[in-house]
Amino acid sequence: MRPQPTRPFSWIKPERNSPVPLQTQIARWLEHLIVSGSLRAGDRLPAEVTLVERLGVSRVTVRLAMDELVSRGLVSRAHGKGSFVSPAVVRHDILSEQGFFDILLTKAPRPEVRLIAFESAVPPPKVANLFRLAPGTHAVKLDRLYLSAGRPIVLAANWLTPDAASLVPADIESMSTAAVHSVLLRHPIASSTSAIGAELAGATVARCLGVGARSAVLVLTRTRFDAQGQAREHNRFTVDPSSYEFTFTTKGDVSLAAELRAVAA
Repeated sequence: MRPQPTRPFSWIKPERNSPVPLQTQIARWLEHLIVSGSLRAGDRLPAEVTLVERLGVSRVTVRLAMDELVSRGLVSRAHGKGSFVSPAVVRHDILSEQGFFDILLTKAPRPEVRLIAFESAVPPPKVANLFRLAPGTHAVKLDRLYLSAGRPIVLAANWLTPDAASLVPADIESMSTAAVHSVLLRHPIASSTSAIGAELAGATVARCLGVGARSAVLVLTRTRFDAQGQAREHNRFTVDPSSYEFTFTTKGDVSLAAELRAVAA
C-alpha cells in the first residue's frame, strides 16, 4: 500500500442546510476523488481526525461516510493503519443482458477499450465447426483489452463470421459485438451459451493483464447465435479476478440450478 498521497485535491465545505445528509455529501465527495483518479488504489485516505477538522463535522458523521464507502467496496480499513482506496472491482451480473463491453462502459471507473487485433484469419477447428465453415475458410479475429481506471481487467478474444470482414476498425472500436451484429451486419443475436472456468494465466495473458504467468484467472467462453440458430461469434474473455467479479442473485426459493441454466438461455 502507498502512503497517504501528497497529490493535492480540493476539499469540500459540507452544506448543513442541504437536504442531503452530511455523511452522504462526504461519501460522494470521496467517491468522486476515487473515480476521477485524484485518489488511486492503495492510497491512504486522510485520517479521521483530519477529516473532522477540515470538514467541520463530527467523528460520527465521518465514520458513517466511511462506512458507506466500505460497504460499496470503494474503501477498505486496515486496523491501526487507516482507510485505503480499494482496487477498482467491476461487478458483472451474469444473468443480466449486458455484455462485457456494456458493463465496462457503465460500471468501470474511467473505462477504456484498446483494439489489439482486427484481421481476417483461419479460425481454430472448433470455431470453424461452430460457424459451419469449410476447412481453410477465413473468419474475422477481433481482440480487445478492457481497462478500468488505467488497469487492464479483461482480455477479449473474439471470432466473428466471415461477413464481418466488410467492417473497418472505426466500425467496431466503440461498439459491442452484439451491436455490431444488430446494427452493422443486420443479424441480431437471439441466444447464447456460456461457460465459466479458471486456469493459469500463461505468458500472453500475463503480459496483457499485468499479472503473473502462474496467477489464476477466470475464463468465460461464449457462443452467440442469430434467430436461425447460426453461430455468429465465439468469445473467450480472460478476467483478472482481483478486478472483476461475476455475480448473480436468486429470489425466494428459486433453485440455484435453475438460475444457472438461465445463463445459457
